Amino acid sequence: MPRRRPTLSELLWDSFVRHVPRPSAISDLQRERLRAAGRLAAWRRWKRAAAIQAAHAMVEKIARHESRNFARHIDIRDLIQAGYVGLMDAAERYHPDAGAFERYAWFRVRGAIIDSQKRRTYREEQHRSLQAMAEAHGGWLPPSLDTSKEAGPEEIAIRSDLRRRLVAAIAAIAADDRALIESQLRGESMTETARIAGRSVTWTRARLSEVKAELGRMVRGDA
Repeated sequence: MPRRRPTLSELLWDSFVRHVPRPSAISDLQRERLRAAGRLAAWRRWKRAAAIQAAHAMVEKIARHESRNFARHIDIRDLIQAGYVGLMDAAERYHPDAGAFERYAWFRVRGAIIDSQKRRTYREEQHRSLQAMAEAHGGWLPPSLDTSKEAGPEEIAIRSDLRRRLVAAIAAIAADDRALIESQLRGESMTETARIAGRSVTWTRARLSEVKAELGRMVRGDA
């Protein structure tokens, strides 16, 4: 009896089955990765919220302990808030294979508190307000701000001459333009400056650019 030829659908099905990976074809590494992913998903779904809630007391404890290393005027609430940020970062990065969550989060919380004070110190030392910079230069901002804390006699003389020219130039411009410049020197926002001028923010920004360019030419003595 002649052998029946397989149909096209049977051939296609056999080809598909041959390419489907059998369970035994999965490597040990792949199997472990799947298990790890399952453990992580289970922790995030069933345990993460409770772990974060339980760690709140730890955050406050760390913040109060680390506050001894900072200036007395630092508000403990700022440290606790920074600690909570570190706690949420720890909950996002944590994997059950790393061990107990509280131990893992402890380092993240403490690091976040310390980093927050480093950033605060940097801002206070390097990024003063426009008003503070104006006060440091006799009430007016020079064309450029120096980064050296100690200036020599020649540099002091140059600054004094520039300040004198700038004061004279500001006094010589129109009153409306002078009000715009003074508003910016006080550290007010562009929105507030526009409100004082009774103009739109777009107009105020463009006009300030023109006035500053005019003041620069006057200070330099350009024609």
